[in-house]
Amino acid sequence: MTGLLGFWDRMELWLVTLPFALQVFIMMVMGIPLFVLVAVGTDRFAELLVRGFRRLVAPRSAGTGKEVR
Repeated sequence: MTGLLGFWDRMELWLVTLPFALQVFIMMVMGIPLFVLVAVGTDRFAELLVRGFRRLVAPRSAGTGKEVR
């Protein structure tokens, strides 16, 4: 964990010392695909949850073949 934190600190320091336009460019190139990936993953996970809840509350047949009145 210490190695990862050290790497993160070095990358952050490097990024904040760059000119603003370069920071924006790097964020666009690296950030947007990551944000899209997270959004698509979240959407698919939510769809699975909705399907599961719909399956739980869906009307079920009595299994006798006769209509209940």
